[in-house]
Amino acid sequence: MTGTKTRGLLAFIVLACALAGCGGGQDKPADNPGAAVQEPSDEPAATINKREAIIYLTDAELLETVEHPVELSYSTDEELVKAAVAELQKDAGENALSLWKPIEIKSVKLDSGQVDLDVHVPDEARLGAPGELLVIETLQKTLFQFDFVQSIELLVDGEAVESLMGHVDLEHPFKKE
Repeated sequence: MTGTKTRGLLAFIVLACALAGCGGGQDKPADNPGAAVQEPSDEPAATINKREAIIYLTDAELLETVEHPVELSYSTDEELVKAAVAELQKDAGENALSLWKPIEIKSVKLDSGQVDLDVHVPDEARLGAPGELLVIETLQKTLFQFDFVQSIELLVDGEAVESLMGHVDLEHPFKKE
């Protein structure tokens, strides 16, 4: 008789463990605050695209723009613009220099074909009139290569200023020709 009770008890314990292991008594999030709850998502996972693009830099003498081909990874058009602006801040050799490198990019937004680019220009980034023209030209050539970019609003510390560095008048916004 005790053997039957022991077997019954053992069978009960095995069954209870099996149910607990299979999630038979799933905890609710309120019962287990440390448990991560994963909600089903109707949104598809972001697709990472790659695109060849030209980043426009300048030669060492600051006389002309230099083309630098790159491959950009992105999942949205805004991310493509942000990736291009990030590449615009990198040198690509001794005869392909970035005039954007010392300029702080505060924000980049894309809305209805317009890129809003808010920057901070520290004193060490300020150039003469020819350098300032190249800064603006490299930005325009880099961003206007994308079909969806129709205009660029260049802001300095959140404001639409007359000039980026004090020499060249800025258009608000620059429009694709």
